[in-house]
Amino acid sequence: MVKDIDISVYLVTDSSLVPKGKTLPQVVEEAIEGGVTFVQLREKECDTREFIEKAKVIKKICKEHNVPFVINDRIDVALAVDADGVHLGQQDMNIELAKSILGPNKIIGITAETNEQAIEAAKAGADYIGSLAIYPTKTKPREGDFTGLGKEGLVDLLESISEYDMKVVAIGGLNTSNMGEIVEYCNKNIKKGKNLDGAAFVSAIIASPDAKKTASELASILAKIEKVNTKTLNAATPDYEIVKRVGEDLYRIKENSPLVHTLTNFVVMNDAANGTIEIGGSPCMAHAVGEVEEFATIAGCVVINIGSLSSEWNDAFYLAGRAAEKAGTPVVFDPVAAGATHFRLSTCKNLLSSFKVTVLKGNAGEISAIAGYGGASSKGVDSTGTVDKPYELVSRLAKELNTCVCMTGAVDYISDGKKTISLHNGDKMLENITGSGCTVGNLVGCFAAIEKDPVIAAAGGVLSMSIAAELAMKQTSVRGPRTFFAALHDEIYLLTAEKFQRYAKIQVDSWE
Repeated sequence: MVKDIDISVYLVTDSSLVPKGKTLPQVVEEAIEGGVTFVQLREKECDTREFIEKAKVIKKICKEHNVPFVINDRIDVALAVDADGVHLGQQDMNIELAKSILGPNKIIGITAETNEQAIEAAKAGADYIGSLAIYPTKTKPREGDFTGLGKEGLVDLLESISEYDMKVVAIGGLNTSNMGEIVEYCNKNIKKGKNLDGAAFVSAIIASPDAKKTASELASILAKIEKVNTKTLNAATPDYEIVKRVGEDLYRIKENSPLVHTLTNFVVMNDAANGTIEIGGSPCMAHAVGEVEEFATIAGCVVINIGSLSSEWNDAFYLAGRAAEKAGTPVVFDPVAAGATHFRLSTCKNLLSSFKVTVLKGNAGEISAIAGYGGASSKGVDSTGTVDKPYELVSRLAKELNTCVCMTGAVDYISDGKKTISLHNGDKMLENITGSGCTVGNLVGCFAAIEKDPVIAAAGGVLSMSIAAELAMKQTSVRGPRTFFAALHDEIYLLTAEKFQRYAKIQVDSWE
């Protein structure tokens, strides 16, 4: 499987282009501070000893900023400094041999100047390819009348490998003046689902008098690349059926505006209510013991979120859940911080044994705590650690509790014990705001009020948040968490079936 690397703003070094008065390490660090996400050390004129010394310095900078660092061509240098990987040319060592020398955990990139070379690289297991130069460039002069791949050729390259899970970075003559045009053209003309993953820059950043500013400008342009499916959905496959159903359900939600009775914490009550309205539902945020049973019987779905926990809230959860089960109303249960205290964990287990839960939605720490699995834990309401076998965990817990389990995170896992899927959308900026996970519970609730299959309902709610997050980050108005928050809720409101079809990234583990 291709490694989860960010090559959106890819820097290729060239010491000969460093402005007077600066050093290569200074320029690289400034560029990373501006938004560079990946660094390749390419020093054609260095002898081996000098190359290794430079590599050690650049590697240290990259490591401090958590940015992947690869060596151009020289596998011996990559080994000597324990770089994150190598970037190969067509005349260098082949991918299979490079992998056998460097090991399975190292990044392997390669230049592919033709569609055929790109397909060969994908089949050989390359993590990414660099394209033929988009425009002629002085950093890599060519003989004859070379005009470059161009934006049309780049789209053709991307479509030729649309069925492969491999990243693509454009390179050659790219800068702040022409990068926006390339991104816009790719966004408009990609048909088969494989878009550009990033762009590589040499002189545009290295020769800039302000590498940080230039990198920041390029990062803003590249953030507008639209993420799309890495493969074309086939009508005969479960992932197609999931996306189709989610799109149909969204239409039905907007048509019927189901009542979602929500018992949630004070921190997110307003956000969850707004999320419900934006997707098309009607929120009711009532938690008084005297009325929860009545609301549960008339609602399309009941969402129980234990964030604000007390004996009175606990009574309300119990009464609402029991009334919902009696009325046949679906229940979405969010065990907030289940593993943080014994009180919370025992409360969750008592409630789960007291009434039928349609979807159990939580992060890895919460789901692990309920399952008695030690892979991840809760730090307050946040999750720490990882789950070794997430598919197995959600499937096993779903069977034990006779429910659908939805475990959210960088990758989301959903299972009812027979059908198990993972979702691969979202953006890291979600980690910088509070309440997005709790709001997902309400989005799932809107789908559960309409959709009989809990796996589809859970997928619909999670995809609504994660795709909206990706689209929000494309907005030029987004400067940080607060502007992202506003854009996120706008994008939830603007979701359509076509957007689910275009952007949803789903992997099916089992579908019985």
